[in-house]
Amino acid sequence: MIDVVFLLIIFFIVSSNMIQQDHAIAVDLPEAETGILPQEQQARRLTVTVTNRGALYVGTEMLDMERLHRIMADAQRDWGEEAEIQIRTDKNVHYGIIKPIMRMAAESGIVRVSFAVSPHESR
Repeated sequence: MIDVVFLLIIFFIVSSNMIQQDHAIAVDLPEAETGILPQEQQARRLTVTVTNRGALYVGTEMLDMERLHRIMADAQRDWGEEAEIQIRTDKNVHYGIIKPIMRMAAESGIVRVSFAVSPHESR
């Protein structure tokens, strides 16, 4: 019984650390006037961060497109239809860098793709 409790504690510590790592890489998000707030349940969401220099991160791990494709395929295999990709990208990143990420998600069978944005500020 104690082993199970310790395993649960470790699971929750690791999970909460991974959620915090999703936003560890600072990017200047694009603004949007409308949008949908993300649901609090993020256990099935893979967050991909793209910096203004085009570097790709999942959590705090920098990776290349090939590794990202394997991670997406693993997420879809493990989570099925609940798998979701959230793309956090700097507002100055060209669409040509984002397009392959969206294509990889589709090829992996992940159809739920969202973009992180900042609220539009009225001037």
